[in-house]
Amino acid sequence: MLYLKEEKGITLVALIIMVIVIIILAGISLTQGSELLKTTKVETYVTNMITIRAKAKVYAEEVNAGTWDVQDKSAKRNELYSEKYNMTKPSNESELISKVDENVNKGNGVEFYQITKETLTKMGLEDLAKDVNDGDYVVAYDAGDYTNLDIIYTKGIEYNGKKLYTLSSLQRETGE
Repeated sequence: MLYLKEEKGITLVALIIMVIVIIILAGISLTQGSELLKTTKVETYVTNMITIRAKAKVYAEEVNAGTWDVQDKSAKRNELYSEKYNMTKPSNESELISKVDENVNKGNGVEFYQITKETLTKMGLEDLAKDVNDGDYVVAYDAGDYTNLDIIYTKGIEYNGKKLYTLSSLQRETGE
C-alpha cells in the first residue's frame, strides 16, 4: 500500500499574494512617512517663527520706550535695534514689501530689521542660529503700530505646492 505524505507548507500563489501585500503596505508607509516629515518640517519653521515674533514684540516695546520723546523715531529705532539687538535694516526692502501680508502693511509703512545669528542666539534659538545665515529671518513692523508685526523667512517654505514667506501665511495655510 502506497501512502502519500500530506505536504504542509506555502503554495507559490500564496507567496506571491503575500509579497504583493507587503509591497503595497511598504508603499503606503513610505508615502505617509514622507508627508509626515514635510509637515514636521513646516511645523518646526512655524514654531521657530512664533518664538522670534514673541521676542520681537518684547524688543519693540523696549525700543518704543526709548523713542517716545524723540523727533526722528525711525532713526532712533534703527539705532536702538542695531545697538541693543544687533538687528539692522536689510538692503532688499523693496523685495520684502511684496512678501508682507496686508495685516501688517496697512498703509502706515513697514519697517524691516534682519535677524542675525547673534540675535537668534539671544532669543534662545541656538540650534536655528547654526543652520541659517544673517538676514534669513526678517521682522516686519507696521510703522504706525509696532505691536503689529510679522516674521519673514526670506528663502520661503514650500507647503502644498505654494511658496510661503511669512509666519501669518504659514499659520493660515496650516491652520495653526
